Amino acid sequence: MDLQALLTLSLGDKLFANPRRISLLEQIASTGSISQGAKLAGISYKAAWDAINEMNSLMPEPVVSSEKGGKGGGGAKLTEFGERLLKVYSITSQVQGMALTALLDDSVDMHSLLDVMAHFSLNTSARNQLTGRIKGIDSNGLNDNIGVVLAGGQQIQISVTHSSCERLQLAIDKSVLLLFKAPAVVASSTACNVGGQNCLTGRLLSVTELGDRAELSIDIDGKDIIYSVMPLTQTQALVVGEPCFACFDATQVIVASMN
Repeated sequence: MDLQALLTLSLGDKLFANPRRISLLEQIASTGSISQGAKLAGISYKAAWDAINEMNSLMPEPVVSSEKGGKGGGGAKLTEFGERLLKVYSITSQVQGMALTALLDDSVDMHSLLDVMAHFSLNTSARNQLTGRIKGIDSNGLNDNIGVVLAGGQQIQISVTHSSCERLQLAIDKSVLLLFKAPAVVASSTACNVGGQNCLTGRLLSVTELGDRAELSIDIDGKDIIYSVMPLTQTQALVVGEPCFACFDATQVIVASMN
C-alpha cells in the first residue's frame, strides 16, 4: 500500500509552503532563475512570482532574492532563510514518511517520535537498540540508577552519571533509547544473580558461528531481539528454540533521549 501525505505549512489561514512551492524553490536554487524555475516546476511565470511574493511577505525574512533584468539578464537565488526552509521541509517530510510507514507496521512501538525514528533511521555501531520508558530514578552520589521498562514489559537497570541524567533531562515516564554492543551481552541457560547485572528472559533464536566465536540472537517477549557475541565454547549448553537469558552490566548501556 503506497500511503502518502502532502506536507503543507501555513501561517494563520495563509498558505506558506506546500510541495508545489517547495519544488519551485528547489528549481530556482538550481537554475538561478525564476522563469526557468517556474518552467521546470511546471507552473506559469505569473504563478511563480505570486507564490514568491506571498512567501516573502509572510515571514520577517524573504525566501527568495532577485535582481531585475538588464544587459546580462536578471537572476534569483534563495536567501539563507530560504535554504533553511528547504532543509527543514525535507527533514519534516522524512519524519512524516516514517510515521506513515509506522502506521502500517504493527511491530513499531508508537509511544514516541524516538521509537519511530530509532526503528527506521538510526544506525549505530551498537548491535543492540532498545526503546523504553523510565519508571524510576535513584540518585546514588556520582551515579544515578535508572529503571527502564521495555516494550515487552521487562525492566532493566542502567547506570549513568548524575550530570548526564541532568543534561539528558531524564525523568519519570520519558522515552529513551538504549544502546549496547553485542560483546557486552552474555547468553546463558540459567539466570544470573550478580549485582549490577541485567538478566532478561527470552528464547534463543539462532547461533551463528564466527570462527572461535558465535553471534546469538535472543527474542525477548516477542517485542525485541538482543544480540550477543561470545566464545563458541560457552554456547554448548544453549539450544535454539529453548529459553535463554541475556545478561549485561548496567554500566554498559548508553542512553539517548529527545529533549
